[in-house]
Amino acid sequence: MELLFLGTAASEGFPNPFCSCENCQKAREEGKKSIRLRSSLLIDNEILIDFGPDILSSVNRFGMELSDIKHILITHGHSDHLFFKNFEYRNPIFSGTFDLLPHIDLIVPDRLGAVIKEKVDLPKISLMSVTPFVSLHLNGYIVYTLKAKHTPGYDETPLNYIVEKDGVKMLYGVDSGKFLAESIEYIKNEIKYLDIVILDATMGFNKKYEFHMGYEEVLETKEILQKEGIIDDKSKIVVTHFSHLHNPEHTELEKIYDKHNIIAAFDGLKIKK
Repeated sequence: MELLFLGTAASEGFPNPFCSCENCQKAREEGKKSIRLRSSLLIDNEILIDFGPDILSSVNRFGMELSDIKHILITHGHSDHLFFKNFEYRNPIFSGTFDLLPHIDLIVPDRLGAVIKEKVDLPKISLMSVTPFVSLHLNGYIVYTLKAKHTPGYDETPLNYIVEKDGVKMLYGVDSGKFLAESIEYIKNEIKYLDIVILDATMGFNKKYEFHMGYEEVLETKEILQKEGIIDDKSKIVVTHFSHLHNPEHTELEKIYDKHNIIAAFDGLKIKK
């Protein structure tokens, strides 16, 4: 399994173009890994998790395309994770090679499916509205849904996803506060072990918020997963979805999280397992 982080910022980007706070200024000065687009993850060039407003910039930034995508997983309906206009750019009116594109499974949280149907046309896309704690078999992958602790965009139930391929299991725990007890129990009983854990680190170091994690919550979650036997020293732990309001530039983030054997993600980070 190969993961590519297309974006690693919270909803306002990092730096925020309308902000001159210390974190934004230092990010601009440092450049490179400190310049972050809104969060999205690509798996094996086949599965895309979240489809926000920066997806076009992300793929152009890395000199790639999304023509081979077969599955799109949406965590929730907030606009930094689901930008409806993106679907139009895949349609025949904009894509000169639409006939060559594969059919896509679009997997979304329950009530969000009806909203998408009202807003966009979905040629060559099968829309699947799912609830938490189900498993889906998709062309060699197994996708498991978890209930995230987050606010909905359209009265849907926000989801986190576990993706499994050839025995490798990856948890994408973005956007979410501390994992619900029922989600931990589901992972422990149904998934058993996680090779890769990607956690929300939005709130960083100076503020608490129920529906996002920060530094302390990340460490607490890692400890809980270790105690439950869900992860061990071989598991890769990654943090992403950084807000400029609560997190420093990338070199500082690396120093802080490296002490705990946690990887601070950046746009373009690749992880293979």
